[in-house]
Amino acid sequence: LERGSLVGPLARDLGLSPDELPARKLRIVTSDEKQYFALGNDNTNLRVHERIDREGICGDVSPCVLTLEAVMENPFDMFHVSITIQDINDNAPQFGKEFVTIEMIESTPPGARFLLGSGRDPDIGTNSLQNYELTPDPLFSLLVTESHDGTKHVELVLEKSLDREKQRNHHLILTAVDGGDPVRSGTAQIKINVTD
Repeated sequence: LERGSLVGPLARDLGLSPDELPARKLRIVTSDEKQYFALGNDNTNLRVHERIDREGICGDVSPCVLTLEAVMENPFDMFHVSITIQDINDNAPQFGKEFVTIEMIESTPPGARFLLGSGRDPDIGTNSLQNYELTPDPLFSLLVTESHDGTKHVELVLEKSLDREKQRNHHLILTAVDGGDPVRSGTAQIKINVTD
């Protein structure tokens, strides 16, 4: 969220009427290094004070929760406020290597698998990496498996026998796709060298 964005009507949520606000001297206190939130000029609405980047603050942790204290005087009262930071689709999936070269012996049998690098997307939930796609090629397919922790592993599968005399190199594009709206994607180029 950008600076100045409305988070919510804090005074109303605390049960304060506009008439009693001046006497109660509502203020917010946080233990964070940055003060992500502040009261608006009217002292009723909580607004974004510093730009909030969910991935920068919480990384892969979900839910991402920031806390603060709403403090009032006359009489003294303090409320614990928790704010859940929702993810937006602000990152595209990326691969550790943009170019991958695989050496395949011409006699490699169909069904052989070659592990490819997995993509990474710091977004979470449906905005994170959801699927992989491969340039259509009758010689190759993609096998995607998911481990118990939800990590997707990608393997290139040889579907048909290679013929070095017909084609010495094959070029494919591996695409990692997220589930956001709009969809974001990242690619890695795969070069396959067929050897004797």
